[in-house]
Amino acid sequence: MKLKRIRFSLPLAMAGVLLAACSSGPVGGPPASEGPDPNTWRDNISGSIEVGVIPAEGTPGLAYLEKLAREIEADYPGTKITLTFANSEARPALEQRWRSGDGPDVDYGMFDGTVPSQRVWANDGFLLDLKPYLDAPDPTTGKTWGESFTPAASGFMVNPDNGGVYGVPSELSTQVLFYNKKIFAESGIKPPTTWDELMKASADLKAAGVDPIAITGLYQPYMGMWSDNLWLREVGWTTANDVLVNGKGRITDDPGFLRGLQKVQDLRDGGYLMSGFQGTDFTAAQAQFFQGKTGMILMGSWLVSEMKDVIPDDFEIGVLPFPEVAGGAGDQKAIMAAPQQMSINAKSENIPLALEWVRRVTSPEVQAERAEKFGELSGVVGVPSPSGVTGIDTVMADASALVPREFAMKDTEAYDVVYAEVTRLMFGEQDATQTLARLDEQLRKIHKN
Repeated sequence: MKLKRIRFSLPLAMAGVLLAACSSGPVGGPPASEGPDPNTWRDNISGSIEVGVIPAEGTPGLAYLEKLAREIEADYPGTKITLTFANSEARPALEQRWRSGDGPDVDYGMFDGTVPSQRVWANDGFLLDLKPYLDAPDPTTGKTWGESFTPAASGFMVNPDNGGVYGVPSELSTQVLFYNKKIFAESGIKPPTTWDELMKASADLKAAGVDPIAITGLYQPYMGMWSDNLWLREVGWTTANDVLVNGKGRITDDPGFLRGLQKVQDLRDGGYLMSGFQGTDFTAAQAQFFQGKTGMILMGSWLVSEMKDVIPDDFEIGVLPFPEVAGGAGDQKAIMAAPQQMSINAKSENIPLALEWVRRVTSPEVQAERAEKFGELSGVVGVPSPSGVTGIDTVMADASALVPREFAMKDTEAYDVVYAEVTRLMFGEQDATQTLARLDEQLRKIHKN
């Protein structure tokens, strides 16, 4: 994708999200080891490595990576690459292996420069500093590996504690507003770029007999995307992170928090949330969007790849950033994002082979294939939008900043508290004012303020 230089908004105290189950950090660690020479490591690719991967057994994504592993083995006879599932439920066991000094040679979920708990893995010497390898010129092209990553991606890669680089993204995800182009066109509805326009579009969709917004009631963080993005517009990332995560001030201090909750209530009271959403899981909610039963869905950029098997061939999907909010104190052009990053074990016996795996996965050729085949959003310069979601690269290019999603609440006590109360609001169990009061009470207990 062709991106302008995007400001990456990163207060040093911020935290974000990488995988569904993030690290709680190491307890102790090995002394940092020096890797191979950044200029000659390609001459020493040998041995075997274990590589953590995200796709599950039996998926096309895993089959693709297995094929890539065989190609590398063919290029370097005698090498062996073993793939290990490293997502979600596999994380606790893998992290225990890391703590005992037996982590995979390459793994996901070990580093994100915006996540303090993951910076600890790097600071304690578990991870190889990739900066020397990213800065070294390629012997064939003369360009550095680091030049291939977009500014948007590089913000997640750097450890602000020491300037090192301990992870590189195989893909990015961001939250955008998807809409059904055909329904909007047939009903004469303008795709919304402001909150007022979204409310009007919702009313028009409802009048046309279409549920305006697809949403699940069985996964609280997906419901929380609405309050998160509204607070991003109303109060800004730093203020929300300070209040929710760091306990700097109270949620009642800034009226923007209540305004955001009131807008969530307005969606509920207007009947704009999908009928029966309270008992609908996220897969079914997403399916209803692609079946033309709803007009919009706020979801991560993974939506199309996740649902590709059920999307009708003639479905026309539109992509928009979250609408701007008039009078909001937050950045109206910022969007929430997260990376899926690979890190290399500093104690790997075959670091050159591990480097070649990471380099190959992040090459423009492989990234373009993954975007086309699996709908992945790349952090590599020049890789186009995933097939079926044309325009998502434009959304990112037009963003003023990419900020870690969920205000860095993951792995904090505030995470469950905030999304539980937003769920109660959406379910009609309380109004916006009551939600704010309950949040204030519980956050004060957490932060003792």
